Amino acid sequence: MIYFLLLMTTLNSWATPTKFDFNAGVQGRTLPSLGAEVYAESGYNFVFWGKKEAPKDILYGLIRPSIGVSSSGVINAAKAELEFFPISILGFAAGRQYMNSNFEFPFFNCQEVNCKGEYVRNYIESKMVLGHKGFVIMGNYKIDTLRSPNSELLMADWRNVIIGEPGEEVQIEKKLLLAYIFSHKMFGVLFENVQFLGSRERKESFTSVYQVRQDDTSYMLGVGGFHTDQQPMGLQIYFRIHHVALPSLKLF
Repeated sequence: MIYFLLLMTTLNSWATPTKFDFNAGVQGRTLPSLGAEVYAESGYNFVFWGKKEAPKDILYGLIRPSIGVSSSGVINAAKAELEFFPISILGFAAGRQYMNSNFEFPFFNCQEVNCKGEYVRNYIESKMVLGHKGFVIMGNYKIDTLRSPNSELLMADWRNVIIGEPGEEVQIEKKLLLAYIFSHKMFGVLFENVQFLGSRERKESFTSVYQVRQDDTSYMLGVGGFHTDQQPMGLQIYFRIHHVALPSLKLF
């Protein structure tokens, strides 16, 4: 439901990485309607060149298969993903996600838009992080093919509040995070652009985010605005509590 933030901000520098990793949390937002979800993810980390023994180590390559689940009660999802990092600061991913909705969203006309049923996402993604003296830039580019359970009704994307063509659509997602990390805190700005290629409907957003970390748990608050072809510009508040039980070898 609420995957709009972030690529990754924990940057695993405060704990000893493990081959198996596990993280979980809860996140929510206020716009276009109040909602929250719980999520969990686990992966296996295989270093195929170099080494990752200390936080400063970045010269290594990594392969990470993972599985994840999330639920808001009315929307449930499960995914499988394979990530490939030829070097730790540059990554590529491919995956599939199944989502099931049993909710008629108040911001869509669900007589014309398919709000319920099982959606399937197949995606490929590239992502990169650069940093210097606490300043961090993270970006990603994602191509998503979505299949809805009804080829007659328009396709609902309730996460981004946009509508696609019936049956199957291609979606392009771009994200850029500019941040400064100091001590156990982070402050940054996230920019997002998401568009269906068929319907041409688009979402654009900007969010100021602040995160503080205590041991293995991080607490994040985001405030910003977004607009789409279905949603006028409005103020959105986002929160996330993220716990890392077993740290990953990946940087982001």
